[in-house]
Amino acid sequence: MREITNNGVTLSYPDEIGFAFNPCLLVASGDELVKMTIDIRAGEKKETIWMEAMKGRCYADVREYVQTFFDTLAFSDVDYNQERQTAMGKRVSFSVTATKSDEASTTVEYTFEVFYIWGALKIGGQEVYNSYRTLTWFRGFPFTVGVYAAGGGSIMFSKDGVADKFVNLPEQGVWNIPLKNTEDAKRFYLLSDCTGAFAEVTFDNTFDMTFRYSNVGTKTEKIRIDIIDDYDEGYYLRWINRHGFYCYYLFKPGDEARKVTSDGAFMRNNLLSYDMNYGYQGYTGRQQRMSREDTIPVCAPLVDSDTWDMLFDIATSPCVDLFVGYKNDEPKWMPVTIVSGSYTKAKAVLQDFICSIMMPDVTIQKL
Repeated sequence: MREITNNGVTLSYPDEIGFAFNPCLLVASGDELVKMTIDIRAGEKKETIWMEAMKGRCYADVREYVQTFFDTLAFSDVDYNQERQTAMGKRVSFSVTATKSDEASTTVEYTFEVFYIWGALKIGGQEVYNSYRTLTWFRGFPFTVGVYAAGGGSIMFSKDGVADKFVNLPEQGVWNIPLKNTEDAKRFYLLSDCTGAFAEVTFDNTFDMTFRYSNVGTKTEKIRIDIIDDYDEGYYLRWINRHGFYCYYLFKPGDEARKVTSDGAFMRNNLLSYDMNYGYQGYTGRQQRMSREDTIPVCAPLVDSDTWDMLFDIATSPCVDLFVGYKNDEPKWMPVTIVSGSYTKAKAVLQDFICSIMMPDVTIQKL
């Protein structure tokens, strides 16, 4: 966390990058501090918070307020034709006013900005955001690569180990870079940072929730994309991981299970009628309602440990979509739900990743 002292009041506040679902702490302290007012703004939206001091100290965790700035985020708005800055990152401005209890009711003002990402970083464990990754592109399916750019710069694409093109990321943000069906690499792509724009972030201290940049270099390989051809059967899923990046994978399907449950209701009719005045089977005092759930187990066979970890994020993602084909050359997606359950990661070098998806509800007549 950053810290500044002005007129006897010390304010500790978040670093230049933060995550909307991690603690977003503001701590003000001073002998005569009685109140702290926080104005948070992004675009045209603004939130204001008032905090009373206790023994000269104000403490605020404003993560819920920061999350509201992402309320209008459209998860399905993905451009598969050109690189694009996504709404997964947002620059948020803070204005903090501390009021003292002296005769003049002195106020001390602070202003700063934080770039917040719609995600969360694991506290402890040295989890790194925007670190080196190995991804898989099943050619013929829509696919994007998510990266965080700390500022203006370029990323170099190498095709099968040979430099091919540069992609310009002109400003700070979370970016999506698509791979089109016209891409002709045979085996893999490598993405390399040529200007230091590709910054990595991790926790510096578990207890004060501090972030720090790490390993900001030049001409270093950051992402490898392995290509798989001639694989067009299965369930192709898209989800958003904890880091605010879109992920994709083609799963092999298992046998579909259909569960039908009864949602009947009992209504006492006092035997006033033996006809259908009380509905179908109304003469028995019952109304019949049924519901149906379709679930399909899917499997990614024999994946390595890093890929297993990447796939596991689908189990906790709030947004999972199933690819249902192209229409007018645009990919179409259908939202699905991952069935909750336990997942065991073995120590084997390669292992299967298995989960189950629940299809959208099937509408059924109710009487």
